[in-house]
Amino acid sequence: MPFFSEGSRIYTIEEVNFMRRIYSDAVVLLNESEREYVGLDLSGTIIMLYESGLRDLGYMSELAAKLTHQKYQFRHPEDHFPAANSNMEPADYD
Repeated sequence: MPFFSEGSRIYTIEEVNFMRRIYSDAVVLLNESEREYVGLDLSGTIIMLYESGLRDLGYMSELAAKLTHQKYQFRHPEDHFPAANSNMEPADYD
């Protein structure tokens, strides 16, 4: 989980540990609900939430998981809709 970049501000060890805990909790939430995500997006979302002033561990974990999954769905819309040439039953057309 990349919580360091040469272009970003330097976080204290307590801040990094806090964000790591959020990351771990969010991954558990995502895996338990079988939602897909990208780890880099999750860490970026956590940093964004932290820099916006949020500090509630549980709330940040849930929100980071939700936002990261939404970002994944937006980037992979074909994973959520059946193909036009699939073998699914056709709908009744009036």
